[in-house]
Amino acid sequence: MNKLKILRIRIPESLIIPRLYLYSFLNLVEAAKKETSQYIVLKSDDVLETISEGLEITRELLEKRRNESIRRLSDIPMSGNDKKIFMKLCSELKCNLDSVEILEAYIDMLRSSRGKGVERFRKGLEEFNIGSRGYSLPSIFKLELYKLTRNTFFKDGFELKLRVSLDFLVLMLAGYLVSRVGQTRLDERTWSSVHVLPLEIAWSKSSWLSLQETLSGRWYGIRPADALILYLLIKLWDLLRSEQHNLMILGVIDPSGQTPASASVSINAPLREVYRRAGEALTYLLEKDWSRGALERLVRRALTIGQTSKEVAERLVKLIFLSIQGDLRSLEELSLTSSRLEARISAMKQLDNLGRETLMTAKDARRIAELLLNYYGTL
Repeated sequence: MNKLKILRIRIPESLIIPRLYLYSFLNLVEAAKKETSQYIVLKSDDVLETISEGLEITRELLEKRRNESIRRLSDIPMSGNDKKIFMKLCSELKCNLDSVEILEAYIDMLRSSRGKGVERFRKGLEEFNIGSRGYSLPSIFKLELYKLTRNTFFKDGFELKLRVSLDFLVLMLAGYLVSRVGQTRLDERTWSSVHVLPLEIAWSKSSWLSLQETLSGRWYGIRPADALILYLLIKLWDLLRSEQHNLMILGVIDPSGQTPASASVSINAPLREVYRRAGEALTYLLEKDWSRGALERLVRRALTIGQTSKEVAERLVKLIFLSIQGDLRSLEELSLTSSRLEARISAMKQLDNLGRETLMTAKDARRIAELLLNYYGTL
């Protein structure tokens, strides 16, 4: 096989989410990476083999999710129109319509490429609008066109009728599947897939893979943003000690029937900045089992749809979020609010479910406030 040492991947500069899907996959690829205005440039002794190895890791991750009974995360959601695109892809790859089989067939095709195959691969990733033999984009890659925006951000000739190569489609699909870590409720009736997306190609392969494994499964919820960021800080604490990068958390309503995919929630999670401001205070909280448990309970109550004490938990978690970043006024409010709420409810003769849940919420917040007051008092 002719070795390709440098590869330029054209990035869809007018669509943010497809770019982040590419980042999601490329963070699993061991190669030197550099981003320009239009391209991501990969360098290695054999780029095709490096890409193949990244796809192997993706395939193994999907199989692991299936073995852990979260199979749906590895499936490809599609509308009727999307299915036509993926059926065409599977026909060309000679495989069944299954994410793992698609990756396996594509890896085999890459590793058997010679001569013109290498040139096809290179050209297919460097250029858009490759003609009728290309693929239109499924709705899972065009989220900016539906629901949240209702208008396009296309510019510089990047048009809706864009057709991409088989290679570009598979790499973007790999990134999509890697990023699709969970499911959650948006409200009492609506479920959403949860995508964790990197905002840059900066994670080491081991850290990015560890993050995917840590966050895979059922999520309590993804709103409000401050509770979500605290949830991520707790879950990823050991990882963030050595590597901090920002994330986007995307709630996606999967396509079905004739309904395309749509983005319902988009939250920027500035983990790097919050960690730098709050790292020492959070360490003080998380190194003690009881305070870590209390913080986890508060965050869970603030995020969970239908939780009886959700509104109270949201208010107290917001104050905790500000307090750990050094906002002493918020810490004073946290201490007063939680103490008064606990005292008021404790004085009641009979408590219903809401009262009992709110009392536990207030008590957890009050104890965390006391610990933070002690922490800032010793600085």
